[in-house]
Amino acid sequence: MTEVNKISSTTEIPAFRLFFPAGWEQLGVTEESEREMLGRLRAKAKQVGRPDLDFTLTASLKSAFRQLRSIDSIAIYLPLDVAPDALIPMSITASQLVDPAGKTLDDRVAEVFRDFGGGFLGEDRKIVRWRRTQRTIEGFPGAINQQINYVIPVPGSGRRRALLLSTSILQDAESAADENRFELMVTLSDSIVSSFTWSPVDRSRS
Repeated sequence: MTEVNKISSTTEIPAFRLFFPAGWEQLGVTEESEREMLGRLRAKAKQVGRPDLDFTLTASLKSAFRQLRSIDSIAIYLPLDVAPDALIPMSITASQLVDPAGKTLDDRVAEVFRDFGGGFLGEDRKIVRWRRTQRTIEGFPGAINQQINYVIPVPGSGRRRALLLSTSILQDAESAADENRFELMVTLSDSIVSSFTWSPVDRSRS
């Protein structure tokens, strides 16, 4: 992990930091960003003659942007500036999680543990993690979205507000699954999220 990513947003989520491997980039969630990034990814997939990768990368990107536009989105992270043969159909999105009624998120987190096999990422038990499989993706029949979600409560929010990091790993259901490659991407996702820290508050601006 060599790059530090620090962001702030218009939501009530404080600025935070994540470490990414070289070549990952942070994007906004505009349609212009989506078109630009889709063009870059397709060009790289074409260079290595991988129509299957073109399919999964396109599905991954469009699925991630669609999700971000439906929630209190902050950013999306993608491995864009990498060699064509190092492309992976993986993205990480960041969004704000709140209860519509203003209640704590305790019940929703309890549901994750009870119904979705949730657990903690790391011994400090500060990040809740769970996985789910999305077998139907609008506009991309045959694509499977393997999702790893992470919830991090915002300090001082009384557990009423949290940061949600969601990793999407796209697979083509018609292709032979490479479980080793998939698990390596899951490990990469856990490593990136494990690097999470809240940015220090600049007291000089208060």
